[in-house]
Amino acid sequence: MDKLDRDGRPGDRRFSRRTFVTDLFALTGALALPRVLDRVGWSENAIAADVELVEDTLNGLVAFIVPGPDAYSVAQGVSTTDAGGIDAGATPALIFGLNSLQEFQPTLAASAAALLNGVAQAVKPNPSSSSFASPFANLSFAEKTAVFAVLEGDPSFAPLRSLAGVLPAIVAFLAYSEVGVFDPRTRTLTGQPVGWTISGYDGVAEGRDELKGYFENRRKAYA
Repeated sequence: MDKLDRDGRPGDRRFSRRTFVTDLFALTGALALPRVLDRVGWSENAIAADVELVEDTLNGLVAFIVPGPDAYSVAQGVSTTDAGGIDAGATPALIFGLNSLQEFQPTLAASAAALLNGVAQAVKPNPSSSSFASPFANLSFAEKTAVFAVLEGDPSFAPLRSLAGVLPAIVAFLAYSEVGVFDPRTRTLTGQPVGWTISGYDGVAEGRDELKGYFENRRKAYA
């Protein structure tokens, strides 16, 4: 019998974007987050983080990886006129992926927010601006880069080195996917994904102009 997906419907778990992201987080050692936070004294910050702070922080992360015209991108000093990761719905998908791996308190999304904010405060103890509740979201683009340099290089965060290295790729994957407009009930798209627009992808097609004539030319080449 086929396994049930997270919506309680039959399906092959290997082809679910949601389970792919969750499994990828598991492989990067994301479950070590609470232990590392406890070691550096930031566990209470994760427990105290409310939904707004978590979203604020991860919005700052998504804007860092795929900037757009949103307030978080503008605040970091790197933005675009085209829609970005926040417009693509990457933040709620990222939170879902983290929290599906560990559903008790504090959630992994809250733990990730506490980690990013804790390092952000070390990188810039006295921020010149505070547009957001999240210290990480208030950083410039270069300062956010410094946060990841700390996570990848500081021995205190060694168990999370894989997570820090792969997290940007996971965010990019979500931003360029159809997750923001995919209806899991009908398994259809409710609109054109932002990722399709910013990558110049025209959507599903029977063929592409760029490949016309390939078959016949290939036959002549081997004749």
